[in-house]
Parts: sequence; structure tokens; C-alpha cells
Amino acid sequence: MGLKTSFPYRAVRYGFRLPFRIYSTYITEPIIKRWIKQSELMVYVHDPKRGLLRPVLEGERLKWTLKENLSVDATHWLDVIEPLLTKQDIVLDVGTNIGTIANWLANRTKHVHGFEPHPANIEMTRDQIKFRKTKNITLSQLALGREPGTLQLHVKSFHGHHSLGDTAASPTVEKIDVEVDTVDRYCSTHGIERIDFLKIDVEGFEDEVLQGATSMLKGHSIGFVLFELRHSILASVGKLSKDIFTPLTENGYSVFTLDGRTLTASEYDHPSDGDYLAAVNPEEFVPRLGTSTAPAF
Repeated sequence: MGLKTSFPYRAVRYGFRLPFRIYSTYITEPIIKRWIKQSELMVYVHDPKRGLLRPVLEGERLKWTLKENLSVDATHWLDVIEPLLTKQDIVLDVGTNIGTIANWLANRTKHVHGFEPHPANIEMTRDQIKFRKTKNITLSQLALGREPGTLQLHVKSFHGHHSLGDTAASPTVEKIDVEVDTVDRYCSTHGIERIDFLKIDVEGFEDEVLQGATSMLKGHSIGFVLFELRHSILASVGKLSKDIFTPLTENGYSVFTLDGRTLTASEYDHPSDGDYLAAVNPEEFVPRLGTSTAPAF
């Protein structure tokens, strides 16, 4: 065992770094967070390689960005799906959050329809659209779900965790009523006959978005779907992973991983956490998947 891997060496190194970590956690980070909140300026992180631009709202998030050298934690799947997108595509971005992904998609496709129920998030999305002069995003202050109506949005301490249920992602700070529509009804009222790419990031309610897209799925009018699966989030709102897969598999869609491997029957009951793709004809998409050096979260 070398010196640098020995326990005494690691203990000394940890002890030497501890004061700096304490100073960073309890002094530097709160100061940066306070500066960001008090400033009238918006701080952005720019990834010029990918054309990603994200507003920085918290000091902790800035620290994460600099540590990981990433503007967003979706970087991995963005790299993977980019070769699948064309300038003729119609995209539905369900769970637009603060608009970083919607603007990235708009730069690569014909039109993006974004859906975000939280008023502060949608305002930041509008600011980013204006700042970037994006012309091909239609933004709706809506949640998409199983049926039209009004539901309570659990507003979380982090803007990316808001959900229609009290998930375990972060603490709920308040609840607000939000309008809910469905994919099928929205497409019908807006004359959308085909969705080339359906991206879903709704913190545990992916299954309900897909249930509200039954007609489009049944008609194979959705090219490919991307969704996130996190067991801890699903369990905290009484859902199972197979709840997400059922609307897809019942309508002839196959689910596959970002490296192109189709899930086996047993994996539908016990899948790993991660991001997944679904398509009727995965053999059309798998050979075109891109690669990424960014870590998958």
C-alpha cells in the first residue's frame, strides 16, 4: 500500500482540508448565495460547446456547476439524443423548469411546445427566450397529466423539484393550484398530428403524462420519448416503475437505455434508476444515438 492510500495519510489530508471545507460551507457559500439573491443582475453559466445557457439561482448550484464542469445535469442525455433531432421536428417539453433545455431543443428543431406550471419558473423561461431571441417556442403555464382539471403543485425548496405530489426530492415549502391539460387534448386543440420527440421530466408523475397521451401513443404518433425514473421519488408518491412502462408497452413501444440496450421483460419490474428512451421502432433510433463524456446522474 502506497503512502497516499494509507489510512494515516488520508486522515492527515482530511484533517488539513477540514477547516477549508467548514469555511466554504458556512461562510463562502452563504455569502455567494446572498449576493446572487440580492443582485438585480442574472448570473448565467454558458456551455459554448453545446450552446447551453442556464441562469444560476443558488450559490450551491454554482459550486456544483464548477465542480462537475457541467451547466446542467441533463448534459449526458442531451449529448445522446442530439443526433436524433432534425430541423423538421415538433417537440413537447413537459416540465420545462427554467427553460434551459427548451432553448437548446429549439435551436435544433422546428418548434418546441413547453409546459411548466410554476409561475417563477415560467417567468425565468420567458426571460431566457427573450435574452436568446428564440422564436420557435410556444410556452404554456400548465402541468400535463392524466386528465384536464386543477391540481395542487407541491412547491419545493429547489426549483427543479416541484411536483404534483409531495415527493422525497426536497422539502415542500408551499402548495399552489395549477391548471392541468393532457397531451392528447393539447395536440387536438393545437392541430398537432405528430410529436417527433416527447421529453418528460415531472418528478414522479411521468406515468400520468403518458396516460394522458393514450391516443397519440395508440396511433404511434410520437416518434420517441425520453423520461426519468427514480425509485425514491416514485415510492414517495406511491408509484411503481412499471406504472411508467405500462402506457408505452401496451401501445407497442419498446423501452431502451441511453446506450441502446432494450429492456428485458424482467427489467420492466425492476429497472435501475436512470433516463430511458422509448420508441415503436428502436432499431431506427439506436444506431443514431450519440455518445457523451459527461456523467449520467
